[in-house]
This record gives sequence, structure tokens and C-alpha cells, in this order.
Amino acid sequence: MPTPTPTPTPMPPPMPAPMLLRRKLAWALVALLFCTGVVLVRVLWDGAAALAEGDRAIAAGDTDEAIARWRRAARWYAPGAPHVARAYDRLEALATEAERAAGTVGPTSGKDAGTALAAWTAVRSSALATRWLTIPHADRLARANQRIAALMAAREDGARSIGADPETRRVWHLALLTRDRAPSVPFTLLALAGFALWVGGAALFAWRGLDDEDRLDRRFAALAGVIVAVGLVLWMLGLHFA
Repeated sequence: MPTPTPTPTPMPPPMPAPMLLRRKLAWALVALLFCTGVVLVRVLWDGAAALAEGDRAIAAGDTDEAIARWRRAARWYAPGAPHVARAYDRLEALATEAERAAGTVGPTSGKDAGTALAAWTAVRSSALATRWLTIPHADRLARANQRIAALMAAREDGARSIGADPETRRVWHLALLTRDRAPSVPFTLLALAGFALWVGGAALFAWRGLDDEDRLDRRFAALAGVIVAVGLVLWMLGLHFA
């Protein structure tokens, strides 16, 4: 008796391209959220650890180490992260207390004045280090600039060419501290838009530039080439003028 030929199992129909694209985008979004979560946990963990290390250092009387650790905590920035505001609060409190101990109404000198200057400088450097399109703690930066300028003016020698008057020296230092050296925001956005077009054009060519038989689709290939070229031009212009 002849052996019956097994009936071949029908192959499932291929997934429609729009559904396949949505699935890829969903997986890309999941990967992005996962990576963002990992980075956020690292920021919160290390920021809180640096804050606690600073607290232990100040309890032991080591103000220099406390300033360094609180500065590190402030630089582990994430929007709304509690350790950031607490680090700034500790630095400002230490600076204010040191100024009071040094008697900053008149000329300042000694360790207390140096501690105040170091703490205010830590506030300033942390605010600038976390700057992107905006400065998250611009009010603290402005306050730090004012106090640094006053401290520097008080400790300067009156014979300096910038002026013997303390107010003249304070204004001179403040002008230097507040000089804006940040990149231009509009041209930075232009560079980012150009980069996005560049990557998007390359992705378009990879997705639709070739047909199912690996033959060049001239319409999509030309469109992708134009997008890439425009993106490169915008990217280079943005970087040049930013």
C-alpha cells in the first residue's frame, strides 16, 4: 500500500509592511525607554551617594571634601531629582555661613573667605556643567556670580589696574562671570534638525531605496539622497555658526 504524501503546511502570509514598521518602532521605543530608565537610575543613585558623602565630610569637619562631593551631586542632574536641589542648598548654606564668619562687609581674607569662594564657585560650575538649551538653575547661577564678584573684589589689591574702588572691581569681575559663551540656541537646533534629516534620509534609503529583488528604486533613492544632502548642509551650517 503506497505511503500517503504528507500535505505541506501552508506558510503564513507575510506581515504587511505597515504592521512590520509599527512593530519595529514599538521595539525601538521599548529599547529607548529601557536605556533611559537605566541612565536615570544611575543618576539618582550616584547623585544621592555623592550627597551623602558630602554630608559625612562636613560632619567630619572636611569642608573641601564636602564641597567637592556636593558639587558632584549637583552635576548628577536630572529634572526633578531631589539630590540636586539639596546639594545646591548645602553649598549655598556653607558659602553664606563662611561669608558671615569671615565678615564680608569689609575686605576678606583667610580660610573662611576661601571656603565661601570655593562653595560659590562650585554652585556656578555645577549650573554651567548641566546647561543644555537652557540653564536649569539659572537663579542659583546668577546669585553665585554676584557673590563671587563681591568676594573677588574684596580680596583684590587696590593697586590693580581695574580700579582701587571695590565696587569698580566687583562690576569688572561680574562682567567677566556673566559673559555668555554658550552656543547659539537657534543654530544648535538647526544642527540637530540637520542631523535628524541626515539620519532620516539614510533610514529612508535603507527601508525603501531597494525593492524586494534588491533593485534600486530610483524615486525613493533620489528622495533619500536629497534629504541626506539637505541634512548635511544644515548640520554643517548649524555647527559653524553655533
